[in-house]
Amino acid sequence: MKWGRKYQRGDAVDAEKFGKAVLQWWLTIQPIARKNWPPVYSALPDGFSFDYFNHGGPNGTFLMILCLGWWANALTPTMDFTDFNSVVGDVHWVLEQIASQA
Repeated sequence: MKWGRKYQRGDAVDAEKFGKAVLQWWLTIQPIARKNWPPVYSALPDGFSFDYFNHGGPNGTFLMILCLGWWANALTPTMDFTDFNSVVGDVHWVLEQIASQA
């Protein structure tokens, strides 16, 4: 993540395979209270923490956004955007929750 690296992928991304991998990774880092997919947005338990979102270290959020960008660039207008839109919406929701706790 240092030294001004380029973040564009140089290889062709299979949107379907890559999207499944991103979704699986996203679900893997979720705490048990958030393992449902598609996500259920309800009141969180008292003391719930979003520390899990730092699972990737200080660059965890950046890596998730980067993966979403690669996935978005691989999608074509004829593809099903359902999973992509759901993951983007869920990441957005998590970031809103984190911001509201700050």
